[in-house]
Amino acid sequence: MLWAIFRIGGLEQGYPLVQLMAYTPYVLMLALLALLFVVLCRRWLAAGFLGLAVIALSLAVIPRAIGGPESVPDSRPVRILTFNLAKSRADTQSVVDEASRRQADLVFLQELTRNKAKELNQAGLAAAYPHQVMSFSDKFGNAIWSRWPLVRREPLPVKEQPRADIQVPDSIPIEVVSVHPTAPIHRSDMKLWERDYKALPPAFSARVPIVLAGDFNATLDHDNLRDLIDTGYRDAGEVIGDGLVPTWPSTIQFPPPVTIDHVLAEKGISFSEYEVVKLPGSDHKAVFAEILLPPVLGEN
Repeated sequence: MLWAIFRIGGLEQGYPLVQLMAYTPYVLMLALLALLFVVLCRRWLAAGFLGLAVIALSLAVIPRAIGGPESVPDSRPVRILTFNLAKSRADTQSVVDEASRRQADLVFLQELTRNKAKELNQAGLAAAYPHQVMSFSDKFGNAIWSRWPLVRREPLPVKEQPRADIQVPDSIPIEVVSVHPTAPIHRSDMKLWERDYKALPPAFSARVPIVLAGDFNATLDHDNLRDLIDTGYRDAGEVIGDGLVPTWPSTIQFPPPVTIDHVLAEKGISFSEYEVVKLPGSDHKAVFAEILLPPVLGEN
């Protein structure tokens, strides 16, 4: 019950509540097992409280597994691949091959070094995606590769998160951001994590629709991410019904896998495809999504 109250109320604050809240889907499974146990034991009062907790947690978690591909007549598909390279340890050729196999139009990469960017370009990414926007700190940065020209905008003021405008052919322009806020791993990270989330652009805050993709270091059980979505975004995994497919860590280990990599798009943009893909060398899985931009009035 306490977990359900904290989750539904968005009451997780600070360390370690933020870290624990990521495991809400696992708590739902434990609550179901506990409910079965107390019913078998005929402990009706306990069953009543557990039943309320199960209902509350189910309302929070189950919608992520209910959904399906959307379709919009005359829409313009844009295919997106986003991947955290794990401090650039991910296999270079595998990234290039996956982008090619998916026929991605945009590639968002996080935890990128300058040397890794050169390797990726030499391996073929530059040939397929000649337009690039990157932002680096002393060690790591993020980047966007595009088939179409990018108009660079000032990166977000924290954590080297590049953004750009794209005039999508035969469609509307969009703004894209490669997202990677600070990971809330330690107590000392909490203020940085909260600061970075405040810097992410709310939906409908630009003159064109916004698409955010990357390693958000938060699940849909975190209040910070839900507040961002509530400004007018939708999550690709949740829309398609695969929002519980974990993206980190990429192997079954402790801590249990959770979903912290996302593609968000403003309402009015639809999603027709979504898949989580394991690529060698990274502790994250890549996320692929196809968005559908609304048709342009007056065009066939």
